[in-house]
Amino acid sequence: MYRVNCINSAAKKFVGRKSFLIALAAAVLVCFSFFSSSINRTSSKVSASVPPFKSTGFFHTYFNGKRWWIVSPDGYPFYINGVDHVSASPDVDQKTGLCPYCQTVAADYPSMSAWENDTVGRLHAWGFNTLGPWSDSTLYPKMPYTVLLSMASGSDWFASSFVANAYNQANSTVSQYKNDPNLVGFFTDSELRWGPDWTNQNDLLSQYLNLPPGSPGRVVATKYAHDPNGFETALATRYFSVTTAAIRSVDPNHMILGVKMIAQLCPVQVLKVAAKYINAFSVDDYALVPGLNSFIQKAWPTYPNVKYSLTSIYDQIKIPIIVGEYSFRAKGGLNPNTWPPIYPTYSDQMTRSQAYESYVQHLYQEPFVVGDFWFEYTDEPQGGRFDGENSDFGIVATNDVPWSIFVTAVTNEHSLSPGIEANPLNQCWLYAVKGSNTYCALKPPKCPGTFIQPVSNWPYCKIVKP
Repeated sequence: MYRVNCINSAAKKFVGRKSFLIALAAAVLVCFSFFSSSINRTSSKVSASVPPFKSTGFFHTYFNGKRWWIVSPDGYPFYINGVDHVSASPDVDQKTGLCPYCQTVAADYPSMSAWENDTVGRLHAWGFNTLGPWSDSTLYPKMPYTVLLSMASGSDWFASSFVANAYNQANSTVSQYKNDPNLVGFFTDSELRWGPDWTNQNDLLSQYLNLPPGSPGRVVATKYAHDPNGFETALATRYFSVTTAAIRSVDPNHMILGVKMIAQLCPVQVLKVAAKYINAFSVDDYALVPGLNSFIQKAWPTYPNVKYSLTSIYDQIKIPIIVGEYSFRAKGGLNPNTWPPIYPTYSDQMTRSQAYESYVQHLYQEPFVVGDFWFEYTDEPQGGRFDGENSDFGIVATNDVPWSIFVTAVTNEHSLSPGIEANPLNQCWLYAVKGSNTYCALKPPKCPGTFIQPVSNWPYCKIVKP
């Protein structure tokens, strides 16, 4: 039997080559919260030998009559505990031209492989099981992941060039991953404009009517000159039918996860069309400063459901929902947290953690939510990234030190997520690292006394003897 001391192992993952005393303190918090949160909990029993759902060899969705699930390739329930932008070279400071996190990685890790192993070990220890968009592809073999495509192109989606770009994306990018069971699925785009917003006050019908005479989009828009909702439906049909067909032309198996639509800017017409073509609907769901939702409602009345809820979105689509991005920032780091000004800034890491806990606990209760992606792994640079964002959204600061109070909250909530609750044997396993190997360590107390194969390889690893 091979046992691993959680605190020693987790301490190494927390800060790599930083002060071991700091790492040890953070690790004690995480290990205590992870162990204690699972004690004396009850779960619906799942057979360890017979998977409860169909095994297809790829991630897929299934509704079992009570809730939606993502199903692992080998047929077990899986809830995405994801994190975006896990990268050794994230954002460059627009003022200095330097990448502070890149400098930290170069100074503290002897090789990129060392950073990768430590980072994946951290994510596993904190309960994350999926890599989100903008993560380094070198991490893909180490844990489940998603891929963000860029299928939208140009100002006229009815032009032949739009179709050509979608198929080029499929042939150049989708084809690389079509046989990989570790891929959860594809996002086709992120935060596309589906109506008036802060970049353009016009609706899409007006925009297309202003295209050059004879252009394909203007020809279609003319047919809907007095019917903006009808045009929205036609445009959404064009987008989702083309992008789905392009992906399916090379990959018939992996899930299509939608466009990461901004939650407050979801036209009903687009929701209804999207549901016909995709496997899960992704929405970027950030809390806004007080009063901003009311402002949006007054400024852009074309969004009838601006006082949205995830339930109201689900009522329109009736397919599972993935939260593609959400985050909470707090004072106390290096960043001014002044941009974007639309998000609240909490007073400290404790109140930030409480906001996080409240949000994810609500997600876990919704039977149509099958996963969420925290934005993001590393804080943004102090001088702002390429678009000026200068927020402490990270799980770790740019010096690679975790926000320990927040990490404890994240780890604790992940131990309660639906995928864990549905599979009691999984509660007994914790990732550990020895040398270059990541393997499953028995997690006491009240777990089997000997090592056995974990129920599913996703997200739980096969045992590798150290």
